[in-house]
Amino acid sequence: MQVIEHITTVRERGWQWFEAHARSRFALAWLALIAFTDTIFSPLTAEAFLAALVLAHKEKWKTFLAVSWVSSVAGAATGYWLLYYVFRVFGEQFLTSWGLQDAYTNAQSLLGGGIFLTMLLASFTPLPDKIFIYAAGILGVPFWPYIVGFMIGRGGRMGVVTYLVWKFGAPVLEVVNKYSVHTALGAIAILVAYAMVHWHLVPWF
Repeated sequence: MQVIEHITTVRERGWQWFEAHARSRFALAWLALIAFTDTIFSPLTAEAFLAALVLAHKEKWKTFLAVSWVSSVAGAATGYWLLYYVFRVFGEQFLTSWGLQDAYTNAQSLLGGGIFLTMLLASFTPLPDKIFIYAAGILGVPFWPYIVGFMIGRGGRMGVVTYLVWKFGAPVLEVVNKYSVHTALGAIAILVAYAMVHWHLVPWF
């Protein structure tokens, strides 16, 4: 119970910060920064601040959506290439010293073969995008299928958030918080099912 209460308190404080900065004259700059860093290292989620902005300025929802989407895509591209080059400098020696070249090649083949759909579906799971971005960069999967899948998935997710908040206001956030666990489990189940079918992990496919 204490852990749940702590998480709730942190979430409430975070939302208070979002509400306060949504009315700042630097709101767009904050949105761009949060959306960019969200895909690389930041624990702050772009969608939460996007929702706060739409609640505060409904008439500017198109601008908020465009800025958050473009910044997120830029962050995903930066994260990919950052991990790609860092791993080529330091990671390959690690693979050699630990004898993991075959495991790396297998993982590269598995993820690279379905990276477009993986990034597309990953955007609708509760798992941080950073996990998939790091993996894509480290494994050096094809960049364009990766980034296009991310663009469509993240754009769809942000579009849904923007529309729901614009249409229904604050009450929709209460519903999302109430059923977020169930939604998360459903999204994970879909991603796992896709992986099992795509990579032939079940005998009847």
